[in-house]
Amino acid sequence: MFEACLSLPQNRREALLLAEQLDALARALREWPAEAWRSVSERPAADGVFARLLARTAPAALKPSHRKRALKSAAAVADVLRVLWPETVADRGAHEQQELVGAVG
Repeated sequence: MFEACLSLPQNRREALLLAEQLDALARALREWPAEAWRSVSERPAADGVFARLLARTAPAALKPSHRKRALKSAAAVADVLRVLWPETVADRGAHEQQELVGAVG
């Protein structure tokens, strides 16, 4: 269902942001009750990637078999994005350095 998202990122940062949004969507599909999905489907879509993903997914989330497939697809695409745009050793070092500077400053 979400395979088209694989072609969206133009760099690692975009890929990881999209993967995070798809992970959050998968959590919502796993944890939210039907009433929450009904509420999402009844209101206009808000701005932001996550809000748009919720709005587009809400009709499928109301049907158990579709919901299960959407959950698997969102989680799988998030994982593939992380494989296609892996974190490098340099990225990890820069992230750790930012955390250290934040803790000191």
